Order: sequence, then C-alpha cells, then structure tokens
Amino acid sequence: MAASKKYNRFDNYLLKGKLRRKGFEWWRYIFTGINRATGEQKTFFVELYYINPLISPKKAIIAQKSQLKISDSDLQYALAGTLAASKSNEEENFIPSYALLKTGFYGENGRQFNCFYPAEKLSYIKADQSFKLENCIFGKDLISGNIEVTEENLSEKPELLCSIGTMKWNLHFEKTIESAPLYKNKNDLWIPLGAKTVFAGIVELNGTEYTVVPRSSAGYISKSWGEKPIENYFHLSSTNFTSSISGKNLGKSCFCIEGEFEKKLNAFVELEGRKISLDGKGIFNKYSEIHSCSQMPVDADGEKLHWSVSVHWKKYVIDVDVYCRTSQMLIKNYELLEGGRNLIEICSGGTGFGEIKIFKKIRKNLELLEHATIFDVICDFGSVDSAEC
Repeated sequence: MAASKKYNRFDNYLLKGKLRRKGFEWWRYIFTGINRATGEQKTFFVELYYINPLISPKKAIIAQKSQLKISDSDLQYALAGTLAASKSNEEENFIPSYALLKTGFYGENGRQFNCFYPAEKLSYIKADQSFKLENCIFGKDLISGNIEVTEENLSEKPELLCSIGTMKWNLHFEKTIESAPLYKNKNDLWIPLGAKTVFAGIVELNGTEYTVVPRSSAGYISKSWGEKPIENYFHLSSTNFTSSISGKNLGKSCFCIEGEFEKKLNAFVELEGRKISLDGKGIFNKYSEIHSCSQMPVDADGEKLHWSVSVHWKKYVIDVDVYCRTSQMLIKNYELLEGGRNLIEICSGGTGFGEIKIFKKIRKNLELLEHATIFDVICDFGSVDSAEC
C-alpha cells in the first residue's frame, strides 16, 4: 500500500535564501536491477549534489582543479625564470559551484560516473512537478537520463574523480514507506523520503540491460540540504528483511540510520506496521546510542568493514550489525562548500549484510520483537580529507 503524500513538499525543494550562495543539496536514489541475460543482480545509484549555485551559475567550478594564482604576465616571468618560485607555485582557492550528477553501481568491479553541470542547468518544471538537468529528469514518481564518461574526458579532466563508462536509466517509483524529517534545524535537514521505495524500469550499463522489478528493487530515496554536509558521515539502510524467527520475508519493514548530527545518529525503523522514529527532539524522544565502523581481520572472504549500532530508547532497544566486503565498495568524493580542495571521502557500499534485533522494554526485562537477517544494505562511512593547496 502506498504511503501518504504529506511529505511530498520536500520533493520540490531547492536551496533558498543565503543557502544559494553557501549551501548544498544532496539527493540519493538507490535500487537493484537484474541482468536480463545472466540473472546477475546489481545495486545502482543515481545522485544529485547541488552546491553553492549563486557563486557561479553559468559555469561549473570544481575546486579540485588546480588553478595557479598568477596572471598571464606573471606566467611569462615564470617561464623566463624571473618570478619567485613561491609565487609561481601558489594556487588560488576556488569555491565550488555546480550541479553534480553521480551515478554507478556497487559490487565487484563497482564503478561511478560523474558529470558536472553549471548550476543554472538544474531547472524546475512546474507543469509536471519535476526537475531537469540537461537530459536527466528527477520527477515525483520517475527518474530518467543518461551519463557518459570517456577516456578523453578523464584525460582532460582528472578532477572528475570517476571511472570510464556509460549508464542510462528510465524508472518509475512508488514510495511505500515514508519518514518525516529525521534531522531538522533552521537551515539543515535530512529526510528519507522513500525509506522503502519500489522501482520499476530499465537500466543500461555499458550496453548491458538490467531490469528493475518492484518485488526485488530494494529501493531507497533520501534528500538532505543545508549549510554544511555531514563531515563525520555514517549511514545504514535496508528494505530487505528475512525473519530469523519465522523464516518469512518481512515485506513491510525497513530501516535507515544516519549521522553524525550533533555527534549523534538519528534513526527510523518500520517493522511490519510498527514505526520507531528517533530524531532526539522533545522530552519523549530522547535516546542514547553508540556506533562504530571498524575493519575486520581478513578471512576467506577477504577484507570487510563492520558497522555496529546500539540504540536505547525508553520503549525499545535496537541493535544492528552490518558487514560489507571492501572489494565491493567505492570511494565517493563530495566537495566542501568552502572549497580549499577539501573533500568528504565516503567509503560506500550497497551489498552489505547482517542482522537487526529489536527489543521492547518491559519493566527491567527485554522482549525480543524481531530478529531479522538484512541484505542489500546501503552502508557508508566517511570523513573529511583535507588537501594542502
């Protein structure tokens, strides 16, 4: 059954006020497709990272691109050897401004493809309530588009920080479980709009076609925006639950956990109709949590990362353990608003697996409500990488 439409206003959000000069917006669409020829499953992502649009609306400025801080005349002196070496080696600090389309897939030999557009290329089409970025559409119930990165592109622009390849997608979706904003203050917000979303359509990856079908699409949609991206980033989410108690697939269940917001994780869990929403706001929503992400000893399956979360609320205890093979993960980069060639580097995977346990507190005892195995877990862990200019 489809979720309500009370959060649809967030579908139409664009940066406003001072955030248009110093602000970001990040949209994530994640789904699973099946190779039509081989039956192989892949988890795909389509993202939009919109940053400081009023700084340079007509030209995409990537702060990672080396820019010497000397004039043409200075360059002539430098070539003649009469300019101080310290000055000739200086780089100018550029402020990033663009709309970044980031797509790709997780798993063995995972890839990501990046394309940067001038910020003004992202436009809102009021008639059908959708956004358009060149040939890409982000609608209230569909996404479509294509991206291509050639060897020549990367040779000319190594700052693209991605792989060579092509990807096309044409997908409709329905958000079957929504969440309210899980973090919100005056200028910052994170909302898993489609904590559980079913996708249907076609993805073409480097000429190979993948079918995305609702029952196995394992979809997730979120949006965040504000004055500053999360610099110590931690994320887990999944819509693929199998009960370890009954052995049944829990088709009306999902969870998502993200932070750190004010040094804390916020969370949403739906367990077959039972909702737990933890945003830390109000006296009835206070909770404690501990979390970590660590590297596991290498075993027969290779190197893995381990995410661990334990949340204690007055009514519930939620324990989550997730593992993901590092060989199936990507390093994604997102520029900070102030430039300086500083990046948030996120180790990101879409093939995580593990378990979730949900207990209800009854006086001094814990009653196990569900113990489920979780698959197709989106698992991210990242921090700021500061580069010297």
